[in-house]
Amino acid sequence: MKDIDFLPDWYKEGKRRRTYMRRQFIALTIIFLTMMAYNMTSGHKIARATAGLERREDQRLQAENVMHRFDALSEELAEYRVEMHTLQQADSRINLAAVLAEASHIIGRHVALSRIEFVSEPIALPRKTARRSTLAVRVAGGSSKTVPLGDVRYRILMAGVAANPADVGELVCQLDRSSYFQQAHFSFSRNSTVQILSNEIQESPDDGTTRSSARPDETFQVTEFEIICYLANYEEIDSK
Repeated sequence: MKDIDFLPDWYKEGKRRRTYMRRQFIALTIIFLTMMAYNMTSGHKIARATAGLERREDQRLQAENVMHRFDALSEELAEYRVEMHTLQQADSRINLAAVLAEASHIIGRHVALSRIEFVSEPIALPRKTARRSTLAVRVAGGSSKTVPLGDVRYRILMAGVAANPADVGELVCQLDRSSYFQQAHFSFSRNSTVQILSNEIQESPDDGTTRSSARPDETFQVTEFEIICYLANYEEIDSK
């Protein structure tokens, strides 16, 4: 038995066209939804990446500020180290009170000092190292005098009078025997005279007031001297 199709061709063609269009619509809808989802996901990722870049930019700016601050502090620290080195070079590193106490203990009753000076001198160095090791500070106030820094020795000048030459010789021997001083020697020694003045109190007969006047009482023969020695704050070692 043969089937007879009563449907016209245009109906079948329209039905196939509608099915094809429905499939295209569904496919385009899926593609559109997929693109929308992709755009939303991409936008979200781009927003997150932009926020991350902004945070990285802030961190970069903070890091640059820290580096600039670090460089400034490093320069300031280098300046402080230079100043500290200069101060360490200028430090005498001697106990002046102990030195003066030792000097007062050595000086006898028959010796009177009129002057004591501490003068810093550079220690003699080989010519090759002397240029590198010699530092000096110029005294302010327009003076051309310079004060050596670094490895220096102290020359001590003592000037005064003694009752007799033997007291001066004994003082030089005491300085040589002391652990605080070394290389003591005479700069000069000569005889001299001193006059001791006494105050004379006189009363005025007019108003009854008193006044004092100095008059020479007695003349003594003394020995005027000047001694030069060095503070024993260094030791000379032969490098041979």
